[in-house]
Amino acid sequence: MKLLRLLLLSLFFLSAMGQLPSQDILALLEFKKGIKHDPTGYVLESWNEESVDFGGCPSSWNGIVCNGENVAGVVLDNLGLSADVDLSVFANLTLLAKLSMANNSITGKIPDNVGDFKSLLFMDVSNNLFSSSLPPGIGKLGRLRNLSLAGNNFSGSLPDSISGFASIQSLDLSRNSFSGSLPMSLTRLNNLVYLNLSSNGFTKMIPKGFELISSLQVLDLHENMFDGHLDGMFFLETNASHVDLSGNMLVSSSSQRLLPGMSESIKLLNLSHNQLSGSLLNGGDMQLFASVKVLDLSYNQLSGELPGFDFAYELQVLRLSNNKFSGYIPNDLLKGDSLLLNELDLSANNLSGPISMIMSTTLRVLDLSSNVLVGELPLVTGSCAVLDLSNNRFEGNLTRMVKWGDIEYLDLSQNHLTGPIPEIAPQFLRLNYLNLSHNSLTSSLPKVITQYPKLRVLDLSSNQLGGSMLTDLLMSPTLQEIHLEKNLLDGSILFSPPSNSKSNLQVIDLSHNQLDGYFPDRFESLAGLQVLNLSGNNLSGSLPSSMADMSSLISLDLSQNHFTGPLPNNLSESIGSFNVSYNDLSGVVPENLRRFPSSSFYPGNNRLSLPNGPPGPNNLPGGNRGGKPINTIVKVVVIVACVTALIILIMLAIFILYIRIRRRNPPGQVTNTGIRRHIQTNPSGTSGTGKAGALVVSAEDLVTSKKGSSSEIISPDEKMAAVTGFSPTKHSHLSWSPQSGDSFAAETLARLDVGSPDRLVGELYFLDDTITMTPEELSRAPAEVLGRSSHGTSYRATLDNGVFITVKWLREGVAKQRKEFAKEAKKFTNIRHPNVVGLRGYYWGPTQHEKLILSDYISPGSLASFLYDRPGRKGPPLTWVQRLKIAVDVARGLNYLHFDRAVPHGNLKATNILLDGPDLNARVADYCLHRLMTQAGTIEQILDAGVLGYRAPELAASKKPLPSFKSDVYAFGMIMLELLTGRCAGDVISGEGGSVDLTDWVRLRAMDCFDPALVPEMVNPAVDKGMKEVLGIALRCIRSVSDRPGIKTIYEDLSSI
Repeated sequence: MKLLRLLLLSLFFLSAMGQLPSQDILALLEFKKGIKHDPTGYVLESWNEESVDFGGCPSSWNGIVCNGENVAGVVLDNLGLSADVDLSVFANLTLLAKLSMANNSITGKIPDNVGDFKSLLFMDVSNNLFSSSLPPGIGKLGRLRNLSLAGNNFSGSLPDSISGFASIQSLDLSRNSFSGSLPMSLTRLNNLVYLNLSSNGFTKMIPKGFELISSLQVLDLHENMFDGHLDGMFFLETNASHVDLSGNMLVSSSSQRLLPGMSESIKLLNLSHNQLSGSLLNGGDMQLFASVKVLDLSYNQLSGELPGFDFAYELQVLRLSNNKFSGYIPNDLLKGDSLLLNELDLSANNLSGPISMIMSTTLRVLDLSSNVLVGELPLVTGSCAVLDLSNNRFEGNLTRMVKWGDIEYLDLSQNHLTGPIPEIAPQFLRLNYLNLSHNSLTSSLPKVITQYPKLRVLDLSSNQLGGSMLTDLLMSPTLQEIHLEKNLLDGSILFSPPSNSKSNLQVIDLSHNQLDGYFPDRFESLAGLQVLNLSGNNLSGSLPSSMADMSSLISLDLSQNHFTGPLPNNLSESIGSFNVSYNDLSGVVPENLRRFPSSSFYPGNNRLSLPNGPPGPNNLPGGNRGGKPINTIVKVVVIVACVTALIILIMLAIFILYIRIRRRNPPGQVTNTGIRRHIQTNPSGTSGTGKAGALVVSAEDLVTSKKGSSSEIISPDEKMAAVTGFSPTKHSHLSWSPQSGDSFAAETLARLDVGSPDRLVGELYFLDDTITMTPEELSRAPAEVLGRSSHGTSYRATLDNGVFITVKWLREGVAKQRKEFAKEAKKFTNIRHPNVVGLRGYYWGPTQHEKLILSDYISPGSLASFLYDRPGRKGPPLTWVQRLKIAVDVARGLNYLHFDRAVPHGNLKATNILLDGPDLNARVADYCLHRLMTQAGTIEQILDAGVLGYRAPELAASKKPLPSFKSDVYAFGMIMLELLTGRCAGDVISGEGGSVDLTDWVRLRAMDCFDPALVPEMVNPAVDKGMKEVLGIALRCIRSVSDRPGIKTIYEDLSSI
């Protein structure tokens, strides 16, 4: 009987066990908990306990692959999932062979127990938001064949343990923030076929030995910071077919030869954007590229004449742009008798001579722009579909185009071409881009250009074309951009499109011609028009109210005409650039246009009233065309006002000098309510009195004077003090001072004893695991004041373990509400880059003024402390090589923020560029803080940027300005001017013609604006050329917003110098 009962009990137990979920199912359900958003319902609607037999593998669940009763694969690619997951749960899937969840928005990290994924063969988590460093245990995945972590935010160096990847065939760690040198263990992965480590921050030399991996086919290390010589042994012995080392700082293997030899296996070789030098004609180099199909050596410093490449029988793509090649273009490259070449880019060199004919039947893309080619245009162009001969010295007329082939893209701009545009059509039926601008073409617009059925962009600007405007151009169904500015076009603009017509026009620029008549009727039918410029003509009449229907406009310029009457109401809110000055408009400026500055309406328009602005041009310098002269009383008022302003400036300078003297001589002790400051003994034994220095009145001083009020300004000795702990209580009297970039000597360190019992009793949040501490530990951390800005004060805090961190104490009222602040702060987790200072966490206290931001501490200091020639400057003046490297570093950091993280910096200035280590690697700091601040805080930050000289003009014109990518480019342009001149962006410079700001001073001085400390280096032609090239780039950055380039272009141009 007992035996029977025992048997029944056992059966019952086994039956119950069969109803429990398996270990695999529990792991998947745990993973599911981390999914926050599943737009397709692929996982959340499928993974449920009711739809599975608990004893086996959930084969009915989407994305699950089974092997018997065990999960063998989890495939969740391209689902748009938003999740914060713990991958360690997959260690319970004992037979998991494939884990793939690419192209989602999943956060997390590689778990420490990843080595327990014993059966894993394939892992792809690319293009997500994973972060942190790789754990050493990852090297235990001895069966892993394919690993892709590309497009995430992983950081730190690669562990040596990756030598344990005994079976790895494909390893892709590209587009992350890895740093440090590559471990030698990489060269011992003997089964490796594909290795991609591009777009990271790896440094030092590329380890030797990759040629020993006989199976390696692809080696991609582009966009890192590798330096040193090209490894000749690798190029001689490798079996790889695809080698990309572009975008680094590599130099030629010797001063005479680019490479000692080349393996026949290499088919694609990209060494562009490095620092390679030498000639391609030195002995032995002729046969280097005999087996290469794609060769890119652009953006280097190669020189000399070009070889014929008649030995390169397999060469299909040759890119040698932006070097220093000279001499004639070899005929073999353009004849194509023995070549298969289909793309040739020789732009931006010093090539000369004529181009008589292009005979190649394979060449489809030819770019010879920005050289010094002369003579007439080539008679024939072979099979070229893309032809760029711009920015050369070609002359003669365009009649030779009659024999040209079937071209799709044609750019002949910036030459010396003359005569009319011929009426030719048949061979241009595929033409979609035509640029003949900046020549001396005459006669009228040819009617044939209205017959090109695929033409999208037409640029005939800056010529001498006359006659009337072709109405059919405006009604073309394909044209997107029309540029006819700076010609001699006359007559009225006739535009009467059929009611069923559809236009794709986005840009119309007819400015600076001789057009007359009224504003064109029916322009409102151009629904997609974004830019309209009719300035500098003789147009008249009133502006039609139908302009309000042009809803896509972002730029409208009608200045320098004779328009009359009122401005139309309800013009598009999307307009960001607006100018109607120098007309005869009247009435009141509509409310939605009052966000634009007065220069958008005046001079001119004497009867136009701008509420809360100048009533007319008489209040502006220059007055109106034909306006009355200023009477004597007004002259007297102006003189008195100028004298008063001068006296105020002198008093302001004296006050600033007094403040600085007080700072250099702080009292030994200060007593306040609840505060006792005791100056510590200087450990170095140096004096606490600073040296007297010359007075420099800068924009920073003006900001300090502008912001401080009697209740906000703290005593000089308080400003010099450094606190021993963070206790942001209202009794501390450490109020905000906006002077940024101040440095504080060690002898000024002080202790802050807070009488109040308040301490940091709020919560600390960390964005990664690089630092850990408690609020109490942060409270007692000794801290030194680093500087102040519009949003708070920065300190260097020393933790118990001796580690330094930077703590920014946000002033009261700046931060957003807690929930929104936390949401935005979490996004900083993903920002990791060698040229960007890492944000590590934040503290949220119980009161408004207890908001702290924690970030990496960077030493030795900011760019401002090294650059400006002022008392206390750190070290000798920066050399040109150092300044150029800083500019490239900053551009690279901004490029990462703009393109990889899609966020503007928003507060770029010299004090927010920190120089790291003895090599002074530049890293941008205080980025994206506007995302954490209220609208008022953001506006105040932008106002201060204006006083300091970094604010873009379009931000000044907006009532609710927000930082943008283009405003970052403007600020970076100002920083490049600072690097070139040694002056502060906001300095007012006095001269014989009066006082001007830095931008005007540079334009006036032209090539005589450089920092005197750099002048001795300019005897070197390379330095002289480089400085002038950077000056040109900087001036492009401070153009109007529509003409301002993007940071990617700027970064590429700087990298090529």
